[in-house]
Amino acid sequence: MSDEASRGAVIVGVHPDQSVAVVREAAQLADAFGRPLLCAYVTEDSYLTEWDRADVREDASLHPVDVASEDENLALELAAAIGAALASAGDDGAHPPWTLRILAGDPAKALGRIAAELDARLVVVGTRGRGVERALEEWLGGSIAAHLTHDQARPVVVVPTHEVTEEKLAPPR
Repeated sequence: MSDEASRGAVIVGVHPDQSVAVVREAAQLADAFGRPLLCAYVTEDSYLTEWDRADVREDASLHPVDVASEDENLALELAAAIGAALASAGDDGAHPPWTLRILAGDPAKALGRIAAELDARLVVVGTRGRGVERALEEWLGGSIAAHLTHDQARPVVVVPTHEVTEEKLAPPR
């Protein structure tokens, strides 16, 4: 799906070990708004992109040219998992057109940049879940949802996943 076809999309942040409930909720919202769904995966090792000059950072974050083969393989796994999750979501298996984009940088900032570039209808993210490891991640890096709600000019939907025990998009690495 081209950037023009993605204009006004519902954007959902995706990552391995994420509950499929987040993607399914985003797909329902995209369908209700009559918008395409753009699943955005921010590579974990690309946080230092934020230290680049603004013009370089924008391009590197939204259209990364150097994607490690492991990120490429992970993206393929995520795409397959997203397709399977959406296909099994409803009675008729219908879902909005969707695509997966790989982004770079700080997750909240990268999601905000793609939302601005595509004039997104809204941004959907999930909560991190419970546990010591998740609490430490949030303490060190902050909440992506909180950063988005403070810095974003468009609506942000946060899907709670604390009590969800269903399948994940892809196994953690």
